[in-house]
Amino acid sequence: MGSPIQTALYAAHLRLGARMTVFAGFAMPLSYSGIIEEHRAVRTAAGLFDLSHMGEFEVSGPHAVELLERALTNSAARLAQGRAQYTLMCAEDGGVIDDLIVYRIGAERYLLCVNASNLTTDREWLTALNSARADRAEFRDLSDETALIAVQGPNAAQILSALTSFAIGKVPYFGLAEGKIADVACLAARTGYTGEDGFELFVAAPLAERLFAALLEKGAPLGLKPCGLGARDTLRLEAALPLYGHELDRATSPLEAGLGGFVRFGRGFVGESALLAQQKNGPGKRLVGLLTDDGRTIARQNYRILSGEREIGVVTSGTFAPTLERPIAMGYIGAAEPHAPGVKIEVEVRGKAVPATITALPFYRRPRRTA
Repeated sequence: MGSPIQTALYAAHLRLGARMTVFAGFAMPLSYSGIIEEHRAVRTAAGLFDLSHMGEFEVSGPHAVELLERALTNSAARLAQGRAQYTLMCAEDGGVIDDLIVYRIGAERYLLCVNASNLTTDREWLTALNSARADRAEFRDLSDETALIAVQGPNAAQILSALTSFAIGKVPYFGLAEGKIADVACLAARTGYTGEDGFELFVAAPLAERLFAALLEKGAPLGLKPCGLGARDTLRLEAALPLYGHELDRATSPLEAGLGGFVRFGRGFVGESALLAQQKNGPGKRLVGLLTDDGRTIARQNYRILSGEREIGVVTSGTFAPTLERPIAMGYIGAAEPHAPGVKIEVEVRGKAVPATITALPFYRRPRRTA
């Protein structure tokens, strides 16, 4: 196995004293000043993330939307230019191959942002679907030439506005605009994975370090801190956002994951027949939130969920939630099991059944602005 891939910001992470880790084959910052401090910076001010391990595909040409309508559960045909949508890619049996965001960047141009761990699988899947068509879309893998930087938190728009050549604060949620930020050409999307307002900035890889440094300098007086994957995970879990390999995988459907709102039937996408049958007959499992009753024990991935002596499910993600100042977890239980908030269950932790309670998701929802 080769050395981890270094993103365009690898040297910057080392200069900032980041604690590094390997994720999906990439050398990535786990944390800088500490996960809890970085997490709280995003909730109260802003955090700066390197997401350059993510993959980017461009699908273009007169048959682009036809390929996307076949490949994705959500309808790219409904997507206006300058807007983005969350969607999933399924196998014929309805299992999730990946979840992703699609950006319509032109009349016949779409950008797909996919998970790093699934980049090769996604590329091969889309290429095979495209090759099977008489009228093919143009497909390009832009991952190696593209860096992705995220500014997330309530101060994100204010920080970027001071550096931006366009009215970035007017970009709507799940909207996008192109222009210069700190004199660097970017595609700026008002999307994110933290449960907060913020932007994800697609930039040519050689220019990423200049942009990253400018954002840190301008944002520091407004509380901007560099953040690693550790805080990104605690933030997304508080917001109950799924992570592939945890809440999503080939053995799980979008309906089981509570993502039915991102499935548009009647288009003939791959996996539609299986999902229609599941919609009719009911899912095999349900995603629920869990709180251990003692407020101290963390229910971690793969811990068994119990009802008395009976195993009824499994934990998919669990951590200490800095905003709530207590452990939280998500997991799947059998669809026939009681699953309403307040239902009492147990989680097996090191051979001991720890009392827990099912709770509504998400655990955290950002406050509405009053201004």
